Amino acid sequence: MNQLNNYLDILKNYQSLERGTNPRPNAYELKSPEGNFYGSLYKNEIIGQYGKYAEKVDWDDFHNWLLANKSRLHANTMFKRAKQYHKLAFSKELIFMESTRKRQDILKCLALFTRFLDLKYDTEYHYELLKWMKKKDLKWNSAKKVDTYQLAKIIPIESVLERINQLSEKYKIFGLFMLASGLRTSEAIMAFNNHSSLCSNGVMELFWDRVTKKANSVYCHPLLHDKMTYKTSASRVTKNLHSKYLGCETRYLRKLNYTVNATKIDPLLAEFMQGRRGNVSQRHYFLPMMENYKKKWTHIWTQILKKSLMEKS
Repeated sequence: MNQLNNYLDILKNYQSLERGTNPRPNAYELKSPEGNFYGSLYKNEIIGQYGKYAEKVDWDDFHNWLLANKSRLHANTMFKRAKQYHKLAFSKELIFMESTRKRQDILKCLALFTRFLDLKYDTEYHYELLKWMKKKDLKWNSAKKVDTYQLAKIIPIESVLERINQLSEKYKIFGLFMLASGLRTSEAIMAFNNHSSLCSNGVMELFWDRVTKKANSVYCHPLLHDKMTYKTSASRVTKNLHSKYLGCETRYLRKLNYTVNATKIDPLLAEFMQGRRGNVSQRHYFLPMMENYKKKWTHIWTQILKKSLMEKS
């Protein structure tokens, strides 16, 4: 009997130790007696404290922090979004919001806002927000992937040109340059502003490298060459080539450009001009290739651009 009692005592001690070493349940998985969606612990300790810090934040400090770390345009946009939507962090409303560009911007501004709170008050809301987003399957990117070759059927180039024709003369020329060059917006602005020094015999050799983004060489169309005599900026392009005027986002101009070049000229050349293959060390292979295809490229894009350039805005 004594041996049995000793065995039971050992078993009880082992069970208590086992319970002590078990990890505590994740706060996201806890449920309150009322069946609260987030759980009482999460709601009280995370959401409640987040609200208190958000209410006492100095918005001027937050705005200055954004301006010091982001471009002015992006900083101002995120600041306005954060003031309007900061209360949506960790909320049901954000979870069930339709996956659109608006929700994408809200998630971005909340990420910046929580990061600022962490720096200001030594909290961990940015980390908690990322964990919560992963748990609720909230994606940063709301854009649906579209087959590049099918894009011309979804957004016909004719309809895009019709919208570009309605822009003021300056932004019509820039929009046509973006379409014909296939450059990303920031690259197109830099190339457009430095056109006179970059363009040589109808070819603009760029060979820019921004981490994972590359710009190699692009053609300069003769119909646009003499019209690029002024400069523009990111804020002006964002305002004047907004999707509500253009009918699509400016990034689709790049996709349309690839569709035309890949299907009517040469797929390998199209990838090179969009920075998807090749680099400065391979210029001796691709630049002669561009010279060989220049006449064909000019002819095809003349058919696309000439109507727009003959019409006055």
